[in-house]
Amino acid sequence: MITPYQHTNRLPFSPPIPGSPSLAFTQPTYKESLKKSGHSAPDLPRGLNFYADYSGCGHWRMIWPELLLNCYGKANVQGGTVMIGDKNFYNGIKTVRIQRQATESQANYIKWLHELAKELKFKIIYEIDDIIFKEDIPHYNKFRFAFEDPKIRQTSMEIMQICDEITVTNKFMQDYYIEKTGNKNVTVVPNFIPKFWMDRYFDITKIKENYQKYKKKPRVVYCGSGAHFDIENRIKQKDDFYHVNDAIRKTVDKFQWVFIGGFPMTLRDLIQQKKIEYHEWTNLVNYPEYINSKNPTVFYAPLEDSNFNKAKSDLKFIEGCALGIPTICQDLCTYDTAFHKFKTGDDLVSKIEYLTSDYKKYIKEVKRARSYMKSRWMEDNINFYAELYSHPYGSPKRKNLNRLNGIS
Repeated sequence: MITPYQHTNRLPFSPPIPGSPSLAFTQPTYKESLKKSGHSAPDLPRGLNFYADYSGCGHWRMIWPELLLNCYGKANVQGGTVMIGDKNFYNGIKTVRIQRQATESQANYIKWLHELAKELKFKIIYEIDDIIFKEDIPHYNKFRFAFEDPKIRQTSMEIMQICDEITVTNKFMQDYYIEKTGNKNVTVVPNFIPKFWMDRYFDITKIKENYQKYKKKPRVVYCGSGAHFDIENRIKQKDDFYHVNDAIRKTVDKFQWVFIGGFPMTLRDLIQQKKIEYHEWTNLVNYPEYINSKNPTVFYAPLEDSNFNKAKSDLKFIEGCALGIPTICQDLCTYDTAFHKFKTGDDLVSKIEYLTSDYKKYIKEVKRARSYMKSRWMEDNINFYAELYSHPYGSPKRKNLNRLNGIS
């Protein structure tokens, strides 16, 4: 989760004062630009994206779909983090998609944009991939402080209520925001992984070699930020590892537990003793190669049972599938798609033993994971996004989105 105060490259917005010159650069329309250049292009729907960040959320939900829509000739979408207050910029726009806006200045901009949309006949979509209401953000989550201000809740609600549509990552989140905002037009658009980003790191030969190399002590890898842990080490406070810490501690001689990005404070002594392996986080560009270089036998993804975690997507599972690494996920609706799930620490250990005890069975699971990715590569699902930018909520032309969201 990225807080609304971390957008260092976003400019605060104030709608232009009537009669005053605009500070934004007046852009020629898409068709005007083509005419001047002497080129022609298909009459593609035009969209604008305003990202919340340039990290993982920004890329998965906004930047990568935008890139592929343009590359595949499905839409003409431009994006950035600076909100533009020039009316001329929106001529010919069909869809404006805004990501996780929550501050007062952002609300002022979107209210102005909402009025402009009525005049110019474009739709506004609000993209949100996390719960941002304080009462449902766990106390151990280090980003909770950013949503302490009641104004954040108020402005978020105001923005979501006036948007034509809200996009989320799963069914739980869809129901959650319908109930909280009263906006019925909430659409599930699952997370997909770009093939160009991750596919080349799948190496079946390396996977087979690593299985043999580490079969006496399989490498059990977790990748995630510090937001999942009780970083203040308040022992009685449940975090996402509260129910598996004891099982990890008991099996350090049986498995090589590996943490990337963060670790539970209750296991710090084992990291200091080098009984548990820890690696710092890396950037998004290097992420697939980096986690693959740690030679995982299996991945695992624990979560506390909470509304906040139920609203998470199944990214950890599909990241594992993309690399061909069997992934064991918490038994929550978050991971309805996962093949292997666990409830308790002991259950997790049993699942690891099951997956790593037999070579043929393990390779079968590797192939099963990779086969599943045929349905989760972003390139192969670009029509979900094409429909989103091209047609209004509920349109019969949204065949893929309507089927996924149960709209007949």
